[in-house]
Amino acid sequence: MKVVERADVARLTVVPAVDLAGRLAVVPGLVRPGVSHWDMTTRLPLHPLSVENAYADPRLLRELAAPGADFARQLGAEVVVGAETGGIPLATAIALSGDLPFAFVRKPGYVGHEDHEPRVRGAGVTGRRVVLVDDAISSGAALEAFADELRAEGAILVGAFALVDMRDVAASVTPTARTLPIGSVATYLDVLEAATDAGVLDPSVHKLAVDALVNHWSDDDPRWSLLDQRPAA
Repeated sequence: MKVVERADVARLTVVPAVDLAGRLAVVPGLVRPGVSHWDMTTRLPLHPLSVENAYADPRLLRELAAPGADFARQLGAEVVVGAETGGIPLATAIALSGDLPFAFVRKPGYVGHEDHEPRVRGAGVTGRRVVLVDDAISSGAALEAFADELRAEGAILVGAFALVDMRDVAASVTPTARTLPIGSVATYLDVLEAATDAGVLDPSVHKLAVDALVNHWSDDDPRWSLLDQRPAA
């Protein structure tokens, strides 16, 4: 397991036997050039990653699950828990790969069909060591909310695993995202670099996009016009 230290976070990136960042980068539609918006507000130099596209190929999904199973095993996890909804397919595959019980945790605020419907479905988590799985982790806001749900059910959260760790471009991260052991297949910048190497992104688009993401361009930054005019690969 590779440990990458930064000033604000400690990142645990599982290094698999094959180049999974490269495999992710060429999944059709996963990386898409073009200026866009997140939640109709935050301007982005690329379209948000369509991480769920990676779940379409059963062989790739099995390969993506293997480092997650290793991560869970190293932390002594007893249950793999998928975060609704994007984390459920990957968590299921990790549970199968690691021969571990599976559960999923509802999105905070979920309203059930019955009074007192449980937040967590599947394997019991009370008093058990669990690893939470999601498709991506960025600022950690969603991670905090899911962690609260799990702890309310009596689970012992020992770590989180994501397909893509996006904390490398987050303006800030929450306390849980800073201190909890977090494993991933790749970072966001890893995927973008691999996409450029594979010809999915034009090198000039990649350079501008990384600058915009890492340095958090303001909406009135004149360089957005340069990015808008750059061609796709």
